[in-house]
Amino acid sequence: MMWRSFTSAVKNNDSSFHKRSFHQNVRRVGSTVKHFYPSHHSLILLPSIVYLTMTVLMTTILLPTSLAWSTEWINLENGIGSSSSFQRIMPPRSGHVAFHLDDKIFVFGGYAAEQDEQEKGVENRRYPINDLWVLDPTTKKSDQGWTRLHGADEANTETASIPQQRLAAAAVTCQNKEGAVVGLVLGGWDSQEAGTGGVILQDLQAYCPSQNTWQKLSFDLQQPTSRLCAVTLTTTDPKKVLVHNHRCTDHVLILDMEKESSSSSSSSPLTRQPTTGSPPSPRGLHACVLLPNTTKMVLFGGAAQDGSMSNEVFVLDTETWEWQAIEAVDNKELEEGEDRRPSPRASPCLVAIDESTCVLFGGATRSEQGLHGCSDTWLLELVVGDDDSDNDDCSRVRWTKLNDDGCPDAPPGRNAASLTRLSFRPAILEGKEVDASVISDQYFVLSGGWYPFRTTYNDNYVLKVTKG
Repeated sequence: MMWRSFTSAVKNNDSSFHKRSFHQNVRRVGSTVKHFYPSHHSLILLPSIVYLTMTVLMTTILLPTSLAWSTEWINLENGIGSSSSFQRIMPPRSGHVAFHLDDKIFVFGGYAAEQDEQEKGVENRRYPINDLWVLDPTTKKSDQGWTRLHGADEANTETASIPQQRLAAAAVTCQNKEGAVVGLVLGGWDSQEAGTGGVILQDLQAYCPSQNTWQKLSFDLQQPTSRLCAVTLTTTDPKKVLVHNHRCTDHVLILDMEKESSSSSSSSPLTRQPTTGSPPSPRGLHACVLLPNTTKMVLFGGAAQDGSMSNEVFVLDTETWEWQAIEAVDNKELEEGEDRRPSPRASPCLVAIDESTCVLFGGATRSEQGLHGCSDTWLLELVVGDDDSDNDDCSRVRWTKLNDDGCPDAPPGRNAASLTRLSFRPAILEGKEVDASVISDQYFVLSGGWYPFRTTYNDNYVLKVTKG
């Protein structure tokens, strides 16, 4: 990031860059060069050498530049290392939850849609569902796609503990009291019969993959909650889960799986953790993600009770419990008229790709024609500190558009989808060439989603994220 700001400042003759103290510039450029070269090639901090080195950096175009992120959407049904028989989740759905367990991806519940067999693209009805599907990325061409593990028709069998049908819940992967890794589903909404308003849920359901069983936990969210976000505090304690919902204006909720069976009021498994700083306004349908190897949680977007949508970014430090409202800075490399940040939206997908960077896809935004399902992909980069300070806080965010809304190479626009990380390159992509210059690739599976009042999806895409 520093390299980018340095070269950009030189290119644009940015006076603010030169207003910094000489020693500050030396320190920052030195750390940049050290990042690209072995330690014995780092700057020798003698005035003449530093001046010469900075001059070379400012005039050459042959030295390494900042490694850029790029993305590629891969349609698994287009014959790229796959066959046309890839098994889809049926029926199509949105508002489901997804979680990663044992190197597999699980999808539970959601709002299912029945298609009109006579009129393509028309949905007869939509209803909540409680089936469970799994995708095994190690599976090769003989048996590719999603496998159904259970559904509502099995409610009277040994799997009678299957959770109630729901949508707009949250899900995480965490450790239970015994240290086993489980998928945890939190709250949600069972719309039930049309016109009834349904019921908002507050239960907590843990899925054990080794036994293919669900367990309803002995405690719950204490209040009915849907359209919420949850993240596991993996950096500090993988048995603790942070919950954020529309009621969390001066606090967040912490679930402690270690205390799951405790009967003591002083050691309740659900506690309110007070927060300080500049918190988000009340909202739902937002997205949250914990940055890997950090204690920072990023929150983006969402919708208020009055229907207004947000494209704000907030960061919560889960050690100090202080919120920061993150200011967006314009990308100077953009042409006039280009979008400089995502439109306000609800129910987007947000995934973290390193300690300061996320990828955003989709969501629903307002347009002159009504609600619009977005298909744009964005890079969110947190900028540490201001140009004129050594502040380590995440004080700004830089947005970079990776593909336009309506791009034919991206999935169709949608909201209420899931984008879930894979542990490794899926076997289904073995036929795709590998770029030897790439430092690292990350893969995410897109599941479901809904273009408002038009289409519910069950297509199959993988998002490949590359730095190199």
